[in-house]
Amino acid sequence: SILTKHSKALSDHIFPESSPSEREFYDGVPLVEFQEDPRDLNIFLKFLYEPFDEFSAAPIQRGDPDIAFKMYGALRLADRFSIDPLKETILSYIREDWPQTLQAWDEREALYSRRLKASPGLTMDDVAPEPASVIRLARKFEPQILTLAFYHLSRLPVNATYGQHNQAPRHARGVRGYLLSPADREKLAVGRERMLRWISDHLESLALDTWQCRAEGGCQPYIYWRVVVLHRSIMRSMDILTTLRMMRSHKQERGTSDVVEDAVCQHCNGRWDTLLNETRREFFDSLSSFFPDL
Repeated sequence: SILTKHSKALSDHIFPESSPSEREFYDGVPLVEFQEDPRDLNIFLKFLYEPFDEFSAAPIQRGDPDIAFKMYGALRLADRFSIDPLKETILSYIREDWPQTLQAWDEREALYSRRLKASPGLTMDDVAPEPASVIRLARKFEPQILTLAFYHLSRLPVNATYGQHNQAPRHARGVRGYLLSPADREKLAVGRERMLRWISDHLESLALDTWQCRAEGGCQPYIYWRVVVLHRSIMRSMDILTTLRMMRSHKQERGTSDVVEDAVCQHCNGRWDTLLNETRREFFDSLSSFFPDL
């Protein structure tokens, strides 16, 4: 049968090796009880009878930012009954939103911005993944994406609520806070503290307050002001990677920025951008040290 083809464990659950007299029946057919949400069970069974690559109304679509929330129940069923194709399909789609390199991370962030810009009626919650549902899923099925999910969570206000942006800008992102455990919140707080301490120590080690302009163009006061704005922007946004990117001098690299155009010479701008790029790479590579033991 189709069920046996996909999973002997599932077939055994539905058709146990018991005599017909010992089974419960409903309307003349064997009664099988599942404790799962009917919606999750519907998605799960639909996959068994109509694999995703064969039907158009698939309950999961590549690019859906809320897959981790929508498919969590079906994923648990796939794991319970050892249906690896369904499990791998769901996880492969989720992995796309949590790349493991800085370049790929920047590309995903740019993708979300393009999606938002192209859809005036949507908010960022409609086009980008929500971290708490990802953390819940990743703890059980995909631990390698936990670090990035916690970093994303660390960028959001404590009171950010998923789907409630009546008083917030369209680009604001929310959290399903009820999915976070007390341990998650503790790790989040510790991670934020470690990140802020790291960036503060790192910028101090660069000795930017003693900047020397090799072209003798008097750039030091402007660089010093950039450092002040950099610290202030990080404290306001709690988004270190984005702030470092936005503070680069070249407009084509940073997009828009609160930093006014100043009189820094071309040579010093090049040095400044190199320092920020290196800092971003080092920070990204250090993320796992901010959120250890996940």
